[in-house]
Amino acid sequence: MLGLTAAVAAGFATTASAASTAREVAASLRSDPLFVDDSQSGLLTVPQRGDLRLRIVDADIGRIQIAVVAPESAQRAGGLAALANAIDQAMPGRRGALLVTNGESFHVVTSHAVVNPTAAAIRAAVESHSDEGLDAQLLAAVDGIAEVDPGADSDLNVPSPSAPATPAPSGVDDDIGEGVRIGVLIVAAAIALPFLIGTIVFLMAVRRRRAAAHDRERLDEGDARDELVALGEDLQALDLDVDMPNASPRGREEYQRALDLYDRANRLLLKDDPSEVELYEARRSIEEGRKRLAAARDALGAAQANVKGSDPLNRS
Repeated sequence: MLGLTAAVAAGFATTASAASTAREVAASLRSDPLFVDDSQSGLLTVPQRGDLRLRIVDADIGRIQIAVVAPESAQRAGGLAALANAIDQAMPGRRGALLVTNGESFHVVTSHAVVNPTAAAIRAAVESHSDEGLDAQLLAAVDGIAEVDPGADSDLNVPSPSAPATPAPSGVDDDIGEGVRIGVLIVAAAIALPFLIGTIVFLMAVRRRRAAAHDRERLDEGDARDELVALGEDLQALDLDVDMPNASPRGREEYQRALDLYDRANRLLLKDDPSEVELYEARRSIEEGRKRLAAARDALGAAQANVKGSDPLNRS
């Protein structure tokens, strides 16, 4: 596809180990507007990634993709610009802006000619939030990109309209009799009937698939709410251990993180009909909350065991 690019410089200190290829990044971005390389996971927490995905959906759905890549990926591709263009080329038909950062600089590829205003919006977002971390900068960048996005009508990779069909003859020979005309209509109807039946069957199948997909979404939503209730009960069960005077500081910290993730999932599921992205992020928060709660339980249990082991009156 045709892509216009611009680089935006910024300063971040980061570390990296693994390095995803352009095709791997592109494959991930086809189903998720945000890609974060495993080696860059320290730059964005799980809740921050969820907030960023939701901001993309709210601001300019389908027209913003963000990739946080490892420095090794950029080096292997010949630079961040080359990597950004390689990701763009691996996503035929991609629309809008593709923002790629390695933690030290930014590069944007657009499907429209408004590349300089887009780069300027990103630069302003990065500079105005330079002391707030990558999450704040990317959130502001999403708002800036959406503000200057000219829309799908301005995309340069829109397929050209097909050539108009050759007009059919304006009339039928006046000498064709009424009986021949009726015969032609009967033949035409016989030819069209299988296509009409096929179209009806296809539309009914599409309707059934949509109904089944809606039912699955409702089931997933119900499962997520049940999982949220279970997480809340587990948090409540551990509440007394956290409030103990000799409770492990690490246990308290992990417990608070689990509680924050519970609150985030609860906010996402408060809506009567949460979107797929909101449901996905709620389940991610619940899963991460369980991990944090398990870590809190282990830390608190270890601290209590140490206290018992050091008690001179302990006879066990």
